[in-house]
Amino acid sequence: MITPTQMRAARAMIDVPQGHVAEHLGIAANTLSKIESGQSDVSMSRMSEIQRFYEREGIAFVENEGVQRSVEKIEEYRGVDGLTILMNDTYKVASTTGGEICLYNAKPENWLKYLSVDWFKMHTKRMAAVKNNFNMRIFAEDGNKKLISSFYAVHRWFPSDLNVNENQCLYIYGDKLGFLDFSEDDVKVTILRNKEFAVGVKALFDVAWEHVGIMPPFGEKLQEVDFSDWE
Repeated sequence: MITPTQMRAARAMIDVPQGHVAEHLGIAANTLSKIESGQSDVSMSRMSEIQRFYEREGIAFVENEGVQRSVEKIEEYRGVDGLTILMNDTYKVASTTGGEICLYNAKPENWLKYLSVDWFKMHTKRMAAVKNNFNMRIFAEDGNKKLISSFYAVHRWFPSDLNVNENQCLYIYGDKLGFLDFSEDDVKVTILRNKEFAVGVKALFDVAWEHVGIMPPFGEKLQEVDFSDWE
């Protein structure tokens, strides 16, 4: 089990404030402060939760209270929790390191099977608040007008004759790739942390965007988004 010393080192390594970690853990910042200083008795389940949080951020805990970055990591999740983890992870990249974020084969109906309209409103609001920190491009199927992310992203359509599996999509963000498979009764989420793969796949996305993507007749951004269409 990790120690308070490792917690402090891990947080310093990913360069985020206590409030950020506490929010993701669902606890108060002062509670986390006491845990990190060793002033609070913490359950094994809570310690495991904190450890898993940092491991998702690419941190490895080693012997002698050591902390280091994982060179490559694969994580697999399912259901509402898994989808939420991925969406929170993309927001973290958007709000911190920023840069390019790409989504291929967006289909809102798949997300709405697991996340509520209110959740999407919250996510849209927080992404829009930091939109100057990142650039997001989204591919959706030809004719899809439910482009809720237009508040903070631009969209293009891909030709319907490409026979893309409508239940599978791909995120490219930071040094990670996120694969989603909605083809079963439960969504499967796989996150690969590998900078080289992320750069390579993004290069393919860029080619498709420039040479295959279709500009929607209303442009790359909707002027208004009607959330009632989602309810």
